[in-house]
Amino acid sequence: VANGILKFVRATNPTGTTWGAPVTLNSPATTGHYNSMNIVNGNPAIAFYDSTKFDLIYVRSADAIGTIWNAAVAVDTIGSVGKFCSLQIVSGNPAISYYDATALDLKYVRASNANGTTWGTPVSVDVTGSVGQYTSLEVVNGNPAIAYYDATALDLKYVRANDATGTTWGTPVSVDVTGSVGTYTSLKVINGNPAITYRDATNLSLKYVRATNASGTAWGAPIALDVTAAVGQFNSLQIVNGNPAVSYFAGTDLVFGI
Repeated sequence: VANGILKFVRATNPTGTTWGAPVTLNSPATTGHYNSMNIVNGNPAIAFYDSTKFDLIYVRSADAIGTIWNAAVAVDTIGSVGKFCSLQIVSGNPAISYYDATALDLKYVRASNANGTTWGTPVSVDVTGSVGQYTSLEVVNGNPAIAYYDATALDLKYVRANDATGTTWGTPVSVDVTGSVGTYTSLKVINGNPAITYRDATNLSLKYVRATNASGTAWGAPIALDVTAAVGQFNSLQIVNGNPAVSYFAGTDLVFGI
């Protein structure tokens, strides 16, 4: 992987018609692959993969608008760790789900304070086969939960913690097992229950599935949203005017669907 830099840019008005100058967050020796941004204790923060050192890195701005950034924190440095990371606020502190490419495991780690200056010990959430790519972390019914891809079984999987901070986790659920499914996941709570958009690599389509209960122990039948071309990569699920909506990549085109 080529070296590069992590950058941040913010609009200068609420509608985003004009934008400020991009800010460089780190040195050229450190890369910002697989970056995931969230608001942490009032300020923007980013989790990303350092492909030079093969580490999971976290950095938070020193102000609310991202003009000055604090020193980056190495969250996990054991092996090649941090790809497919997803940053979320869990029980008041930042937390990250990510892929351990050395152990081939799904991992989760939560900061020990609200700003993320120090972090707890990473937890191996799923260690069966090669699991944990394309993670998406969300708080589901009070506890952290993760949607991810099982590269051994070629399945979409979901797992939810047994507690509000993610110290222990439940048994992973295979949500879709038909063909090669589950890359490019996006997990959100839709009308009270967790839901996931993802790519069906067998049929080159975009799919959506929603749990039948608030914790995600049981799931409904997946729905194919777009089957017209090679679609579904780089998708993002959100609620738009009350209904779920998805933006996603389709061949050479960026698409929005609702």
